[in-house]
Amino acid sequence: MYHGRKSETKVQFTFETKKEFWKNEFRRAHGKILSYLWFKFKWKFFPKFKLVAPFPLNVDIEVSSSCNLKCDHCFRQYMDIKENGLMSLEMYKKIVDECGKHKLFTLKFSMRGEPTLHPDLPEMVAYAKDKGIKEIWINTHGGNITEDLAVGLMQAKPDWITMSFDGLDEMYESIRKPLRYQESFEKLKILRKARDKYAPYTMLNVQTLWSAIKDDPDKYRKTMREVVDRVAFNSDMNFKEIMLVPDPDFICPRLWQRLVITSEGDVLKCPSDFEKDEVLGNVREKSIKEIWDNEQKSNRAAHVAGKKNDSVPCKKCHHGAKKVKREVNVADDNIDCFNFEFEKEFSGVGLNRSKK
Repeated sequence: MYHGRKSETKVQFTFETKKEFWKNEFRRAHGKILSYLWFKFKWKFFPKFKLVAPFPLNVDIEVSSSCNLKCDHCFRQYMDIKENGLMSLEMYKKIVDECGKHKLFTLKFSMRGEPTLHPDLPEMVAYAKDKGIKEIWINTHGGNITEDLAVGLMQAKPDWITMSFDGLDEMYESIRKPLRYQESFEKLKILRKARDKYAPYTMLNVQTLWSAIKDDPDKYRKTMREVVDRVAFNSDMNFKEIMLVPDPDFICPRLWQRLVITSEGDVLKCPSDFEKDEVLGNVREKSIKEIWDNEQKSNRAAHVAGKKNDSVPCKKCHHGAKKVKREVNVADDNIDCFNFEFEKEFSGVGLNRSKK
């Protein structure tokens, strides 16, 4: 039986059997079972009961705000993100030193750019590991993967690598411009080969937009499961037209879970503030701990008081929109999922934009 494991805000799901789910959980918890269980408890229940950890549970770090793709669905094509560069190694180490001091669990190389554009990425992963950070994530489009980079990354032993891989064949190429499907699939295999040799406990995950696989989700699942440990799909976000139906009762769990640091050191409340509408401070001038205890505290209070939409990034955030149920059938099993509610029908991205 398959089940749709929800993410923090109900819009990401996985094609996992229960057996696969527990196997993947064991892989993720390897070497840190007790701290992982405590992290999972805090991640799930602290937002629910409005409990605040002394330091973020997760820090998204943008070592690169640049990207070498022009993806059809990406907010970068429709917004001014106000940065386009690489984080200095000096700033990165300053951030990681503080994170290590406060026993941060997850450091995620993610946000608005492509982390594999940073030439020091393997060194950065290794440095964070040396500072005691328990879990290192890397989100990548995969287009820059080479055998040397794959080996370098896996020798540094990240805990999780997600490649965004939207659909198969022509659908993939209509979204992930200018990448080619077969070349990207080979790069995924290169990652798997290096993983198996140097870092057997690193989780390999792919994620796709739902509209890229909706015509045959099981074909996508079977194709990707030949190479990776976990296959996930996300609800489509429409950044070309902002036509969300806001949910006035939504209280975002991210404010109890994480902070984001851009390539220039600006700290943001969450990874959906793409245009830096609300900068909480800069790591050159304030500590992450200070911002978590003060500025993020104010953001939490605003959400609890029902003033979410007083915030510019929160008002236009997809995660704060109403959700509608959607049933997905895969391998003759139904997965109960959710989609964002839009003011009018949204067929999806890539080839879907031209379909009637």
